[in-house]
Amino acid sequence: MWLLTHLLVVSAVLVMVGLGVWQLRRLDDRQAENHLIEERMAQPVGPLLEVVDLADPEASVHMTVSASGTFDPGREVYVANRTRDGRPGVNVVTLLELDSGAVVVDRGFLPRRAYLGGEERYWAAPDTEVVVSGRVRTTRDSRGGIGDEVDVIDLAGLSERWGVPLLPVYMEATSGAAATDYPLGPRPPDLTDGPHLGYAVQWFVFALIALAGYPLVMVRIARDEPPGFEAS
Repeated sequence: MWLLTHLLVVSAVLVMVGLGVWQLRRLDDRQAENHLIEERMAQPVGPLLEVVDLADPEASVHMTVSASGTFDPGREVYVANRTRDGRPGVNVVTLLELDSGAVVVDRGFLPRRAYLGGEERYWAAPDTEVVVSGRVRTTRDSRGGIGDEVDVIDLAGLSERWGVPLLPVYMEATSGAAATDYPLGPRPPDLTDGPHLGYAVQWFVFALIALAGYPLVMVRIARDEPPGFEAS
């Protein structure tokens, strides 16, 4: 019985230490990713079609680019279930027609209350040729949507919906994409270390408590056992 208990405690300690090490590895990965994002964001703004490597779109993610074109308000969707400062809303996503090709632009956040009001003039795209600046982002696979509301920006799905070939990246607009106060531009990416270090410390503390506490429990049990008692 005691042997099984010892093994369970040792196993639990090893698991907690392993989880702590795993959190430290996640911290290293996040710091490396943050460093890469900072490097790319520090690059000077360049024309979209010159910055983006169409053969390897991931290589330009988070770089800041500019594109000149005209928005097509008839090709617009809304990414649902977005929040900002605790307010629910949507992100307004509109097609920007370029001289050569077309790119999807996430124009920013719109509070759901304004969106449900249906007054599109509050978030209408500029109706003249514009120069849009923004960060390069890559697509995700959609799991579905309802009407003009989508769950993510799925470029393949939008290309099929709109009947237009699209660039393999989209722009997260920081300027030039709003004719009024809405949509609200994006917040800078979160470049903090996240909770990983705190989680790692917690797991290591739990492991130390188990290592220090279990022998003390054993000593206490041994002291309380009556003379001649033998554990089975």
